Amino acid sequence: MTTWYLGLSTSGHDPALAIADEAGQIRFAEATERFVQDKRAWGIAPDHVTHLEHALKACGADPERDRFVVATSWKAVKASLDIVVHDAMLPASDTIWMRGLQAGLQASAGANLLRLGVEDGRRETLHFDHHHCHAAATAYFAPVDDAVCLVLDGEGEVGAASLFSMSSRELKRKWRGWGPGSLGTFYAWLTFHCGFDWRLGEEWKVMGLAAYGSILPELQGEMTRLLLVDHGRLKFADNETIAAIDALTRAHARMPAEPIMKAADLAATGQAVYAALADRVIADVREDGVPDLLLTGGCALNSSYNGTIAGRLGFERVHIAPCPADDGNAIGAALLAFMQDRGVAGVPASPDASPFLGTVPDRAIERKMAHAANGLSVTDVSGRSAAAVAGRLAEGRVIGVMRGPAEFGPRALGHRSILADPTRPEIKDRINAEIKGREPYRPLAPVVLEAEVGDWFERPQPSPYMSITLPWRSTVQVRVPSVVHADGTGRLQTVSPDSQPWMSALLDSLRQTTGVPVALNTSLNVMGKPIAHSVEDALAILATTGLDGVLCEDYLVEKP
Repeated sequence: MTTWYLGLSTSGHDPALAIADEAGQIRFAEATERFVQDKRAWGIAPDHVTHLEHALKACGADPERDRFVVATSWKAVKASLDIVVHDAMLPASDTIWMRGLQAGLQASAGANLLRLGVEDGRRETLHFDHHHCHAAATAYFAPVDDAVCLVLDGEGEVGAASLFSMSSRELKRKWRGWGPGSLGTFYAWLTFHCGFDWRLGEEWKVMGLAAYGSILPELQGEMTRLLLVDHGRLKFADNETIAAIDALTRAHARMPAEPIMKAADLAATGQAVYAALADRVIADVREDGVPDLLLTGGCALNSSYNGTIAGRLGFERVHIAPCPADDGNAIGAALLAFMQDRGVAGVPASPDASPFLGTVPDRAIERKMAHAANGLSVTDVSGRSAAAVAGRLAEGRVIGVMRGPAEFGPRALGHRSILADPTRPEIKDRINAEIKGREPYRPLAPVVLEAEVGDWFERPQPSPYMSITLPWRSTVQVRVPSVVHADGTGRLQTVSPDSQPWMSALLDSLRQTTGVPVALNTSLNVMGKPIAHSVEDALAILATTGLDGVLCEDYLVEKP
């Protein structure tokens, strides 16, 4: 009998499951939204029965014989806590709705194991602190044993900030904020005023739009008063102050139907306020002799800010997991269950810190390719797929890739990506308009070799999970116009032959064909949909958009 540790993200949004083995290694992790193809998958069980069955099979687990320890990403049901709902920034109805979803998922966590043959008496359910799950998941991917770990999110059981110290990979909480006060809530409020919807995950749109605006100094000063920072802990201003600042902000706000650029100055101002407040928090948590910061929680997805931290505020290096938001807490819950069950004090380390923990394309891919032809060309490019794709990109084509295990986290890192040649100025507009179907200002990401990042960017540092944004060197921007954002930055992904041999080979091939070893990378999806999960998803994108082709494992499917 083998013991498996099933971690479930039970927030009510961004559900996910993760499975750890008896050695404390994550064998499978995937967001539910990918499997059901429903963005953010609000209210859907993280142990969706068909998805769970697929995950267990991928790990080789036997539901009828093995032991399963189930863990959730929350210690308590929030609706049962004696906490007054704060509604000065966001509608109370949203919070009450989310608490109801969380309560239901906490109560039913792991129940779908019964459907797969696990007897009730053999199902153990553990519940772990939300911020502790964030910290454990980030520690798993961290390449260091000692660090300061800061959690910043929308809200945990109470408060929206926690500080942990990690010594010899053992996490100990130093403090938690009691709130109410949240940088995540602040950014959701900003997202609404910019005419977007945080419930749809549209904070990305604000970050991208900020590059086109100018900071409004008077509004910036007022907005900074929304949150007080006391020794790293966050607290909202009183309701009267918030109401006054909200009224000032509305003068610069945008309704969803209005032109997007109307909110550019507000987005730039709000991003600057976020950075100033986050600076105060991080400056308060540094420790003498500890050069590494682990940053996690949903706020760690703010790549524009993340790239400014290293070398400032007392930290030399910043480490962010590929999955710092609530979906990643499935990994944290699985690891904490393993640690408690096995009596292990330190968080296990991932030997290669690989984010590629999800579904592998269907093995019946050859048959599917034959059926899919119907006027398309299907070429077996085994052993030469990187060079074949690079050749197409150099000709100006845009190619999707679906190869190997899927990435865990919100960013496509080369296994479920759309790739193009960034030297072509027109390619960004083409991808946004004809393939992604999204706003024309949205940026696209560059992929560069880690050993060469200093040739392209100021403040060079590794970014294996596309977690940071850095300024391009002014001398090279003209060479890669499609991945230079309006403010001269790029949200980069760094790769190496050891960590990503296929993508490294693609860059080397681009060096030979275009003279520029940089690839344009964006996720294999269309706006409003999750990243493609199945071969059928990838072929549907090919059939219904301006995508020129898609590499499914070793088969390159192309339009005439």
